[in-house]
Amino acid sequence: MAERAGVSVGSLYQYFPNKQALAAAVVDYYGAAFIERFAEAIAAMPGDSLAEVVDKLVDMAFDDHPQEPQLHRILIGIAPRVGRAEHRRALSVQVAGLIEDVLRQHRAALAADLDPKDAAGMLEAVLETAAHRALEDHPASIAPGRLAAQCKRLIWSYLTQAETHSPSASVW
Repeated sequence: MAERAGVSVGSLYQYFPNKQALAAAVVDYYGAAFIERFAEAIAAMPGDSLAEVVDKLVDMAFDDHPQEPQLHRILIGIAPRVGRAEHRRALSVQVAGLIEDVLRQHRAALAADLDPKDAAGMLEAVLETAAHRALEDHPASIAPGRLAAQCKRLIWSYLTQAETHSPSASVW
């Protein structure tokens, strides 16, 4: 690994005491890079309509993940094994916070009974799950282009249509 990085093993272990620490640093680096790209994209949205925001959120989720799909799969798999599971959860909270901020800017276009914080958490979960399903060629997934279009439809309906019934608490 050190050879591929163009440094000696001694130099590498001067900064990282073991492979686990090195892997954790890689997970942290890619997580920080993702949040930076996501925050920049969100910052570029304020004047957009809610429909444009939905399109861009879904496009970001699907466009960002396939850049290095094999690396992304590896990072997801090793994060908990190198003590970075909490770091991944923190990234999800950051993403949800950024989504919440943009939803609050479009509060008037949201269904009246929808809380922007709840909606942001739901959107983060839906987008992460759908993007990862597309990335891993999950057997229950549909083609990535169609999956993105269906996510846009799902999210738009969720954000703009008021709840028409309350599910029974006993169902869950």
